Amino acid sequence: MAQKVVQFGQRFGTRVVNSSQSFLSCPIAIARAAQPRLATAWSYAKVEMRPAMPSEWPAVKKGFSDMAQSAVTGRFLDYNVRQVTQKALVFVEVCCWFYVGEIIGRRSIIGYNV
Repeated sequence: MAQKVVQFGQRFGTRVVNSSQSFLSCPIAIARAAQPRLATAWSYAKVEMRPAMPSEWPAVKKGFSDMAQSAVTGRFLDYNVRQVTQKALVFVEVCCWFYVGEIIGRRSIIGYNV
């Protein structure tokens, strides 16, 4: 009986050591696998998340004037479903980031009709 308990303890200890070694090497493998994707995401984030440069303001102004002109002339009615969906999703994203910024600024979610 005592011999079986000792054998069980040895088997259990061996399994714990083997599983802990694989468990400890898992984050390293995940970090190595994620590194190229994170580098790509970082390169996109540096470009997309920066504020508009002063040299880009004329293009922004032209975009807003084109949007206003399209509302006046009814050109927005010529958009297909894909374009309308894309523009709607961008609008929703901007609204969500606005509210997240407001909540962070107030440091509270209280005061919003959520």
